[in-house]
Amino acid sequence: MSPKEESDMWHSGMDVHSRLTAFHILDGAGQRLAAGTIPTTEASLGEFCRALAKATHFYLEASTGSAWVARVIDANGHRVTVVDPNRIRAISGSPKKTDASDAATLATLGRAGLLTAVHVRSAETDRFRRVLTARHALVRARANLMRATRSLLRSEGHLLPRCDGDDFAARLRGTWEIPEGHAETVEPLAEAIDQLTGQVLELEKHVAEVAKANAPVVRLLRGIPGVGELVATSFMALVEDPARFRSSSEVAAYLGLTPWVNESAGKRREGGITKRGNRATRALLVQAAWSHMRCGMDTALKRWFHKLEKRLGSKKAITAVARKIGELMWTMWRKGVGYEPFPPSARRSPAPT
Repeated sequence: MSPKEESDMWHSGMDVHSRLTAFHILDGAGQRLAAGTIPTTEASLGEFCRALAKATHFYLEASTGSAWVARVIDANGHRVTVVDPNRIRAISGSPKKTDASDAATLATLGRAGLLTAVHVRSAETDRFRRVLTARHALVRARANLMRATRSLLRSEGHLLPRCDGDDFAARLRGTWEIPEGHAETVEPLAEAIDQLTGQVLELEKHVAEVAKANAPVVRLLRGIPGVGELVATSFMALVEDPARFRSSSEVAAYLGLTPWVNESAGKRREGGITKRGNRATRALLVQAAWSHMRCGMDTALKRWFHKLEKRLGSKKAITAVARKIGELMWTMWRKGVGYEPFPPSARRSPAPT
């Protein structure tokens, strides 16, 4: 785009919400042309974009719906920049916080070139992430029902053995058998768990399809003990393009596995992890970390975990390992290198006894 076309372009800030979207349009000179709200639907947004008399650069904050809104704007021939809301102090720190003022601030900062774009996911990746989100919700619901079942039986002195979630209902009805007198309370729970398990397995067929379509990368990442098909595809869907991160520490921060840091007047305080980003992928990385600890292979990560465990406890230590696994997956994917149990940078300390 030429400098003249750039200067003639309009600029629109958009504050997107589930029902209504506030907009604020400026011309190239910074004069307000229009402001208001429109329904947050694909039809309304498309009609709004097509009605604009000039090419417009839209600015919106990253949110649950920002990806599909950005795709609608782009499909209608306009430019769009999605920005990180945590980096816009003019909005987050403003004493006046309304949808209209947020849209106006986005338009003003965007026109001045003061906004930094973030990555916008593709439609294909969005579809797969919805599958992962649905699976995560079903697994959590099943886990709650399993805990309820165990609690009901434990209150009467019946302790159930440990078991994988996929096999729980079958074992409850088969090998373990529902204790006499408990069928009316336990059987409905077993039936619900069985149905949820079927739905989880159905969604995991989509995971297998995505893994097959990305076989080289999935195979590479699965070289890490503890990382399976589900962890690998979930990580790939979240990162999407490893080149968009400059370092492994950026990936860890994106995963929400880095600690809060407050440093002022020469004093530094660290809190728990930020938990920003996708909760489901973060949970899978923690599961991968535990699986790594249980594998039969001696690795630098396992030795590092045992050192941290003595100082921080197992919960914080396993979270640190989950972060390292995420960083390692990104490095392997970006460089195309395989897993090494003891990379050159790791010191081979004696194995814990």
